[in-house]
Amino acid sequence: MKKFVISARPKQILKNFVIFIPLIFTLDQWSINELSSILANSFLCFLALSSASIIGYQANDLIDKKFDKKHPFKKLRPIANNEISNREIFIFISIFLILGIIFSLIVNFYILILFFSYITLSFLYSYQLKNFIILDSISITIFYILRMIAGAYSITLSISIWLYILTFLSTLFIILIKRISESKSGDFRNKNIVSFYKEISNSKVVTLLLLINIFSYSIYSISEILNLERNIIFGLTIIFFSIGIIRYYAVTKNSTLGESPESIILSDKIIQFSVFLYVISVFISEIF
Repeated sequence: MKKFVISARPKQILKNFVIFIPLIFTLDQWSINELSSILANSFLCFLALSSASIIGYQANDLIDKKFDKKHPFKKLRPIANNEISNREIFIFISIFLILGIIFSLIVNFYILILFFSYITLSFLYSYQLKNFIILDSISITIFYILRMIAGAYSITLSISIWLYILTFLSTLFIILIKRISESKSGDFRNKNIVSFYKEISNSKVVTLLLLINIFSYSIYSISEILNLERNIIFGLTIIFFSIGIIRYYAVTKNSTLGESPESIILSDKIIQFSVFLYVISVFISEIF
């Protein structure tokens, strides 16, 4: 059982919490009676997309098996070191495919479409997209956009286009740092990709993207307050967003720590505290 848990990459499930962003930003639009069913739908959507991501990880590990065997860390993955047979992989994927379909259909048909869209993109990414410069990073940002769309459809409510833009920008920022860290450790088969991300690391692209993220979020927050969508307390989120993203940049700069974003988020107290205060500020801005 342990080998299957490891192969499912439980730490990566953290990424699927993006699904709850639409709910968090629309809490003020639901009555107490509606909230329980909305929470249930969001959670089921979370389970559906988590199932899709687990399927994607198995497919990726299976496709990269020969390459992973030569990697200092990835060689320890259950599929790479032959702990899990092809038959077991097929059964494992089938279980999560069935679960994902069930979870999706309980919510609505749109989630089922997004569930299969996520899986399709996972296969395309594993087979080809990750071997192309820029496309590899853009593909991963699309995974997060799909999560955000799924979160919105699970509560059958549209959200601000700004949230999609900010999701794209912040994800691209994290992914570029991840790719730069991987290029430093030689974690690519395509030498052109290694060269490209090494050039990026020597330029001001990441710093510029950091500033664009902070500026864009500030514009979004101020516009929400001026349009009376949020109260003045929402302005505090600019501070906490900035602290979190600047801290992430500082931790990963000139190191290879960016290879594992989820490990940084789960271990760095400053980032965790800024996220906590950010969420609290959003809640307060909606309640009062």
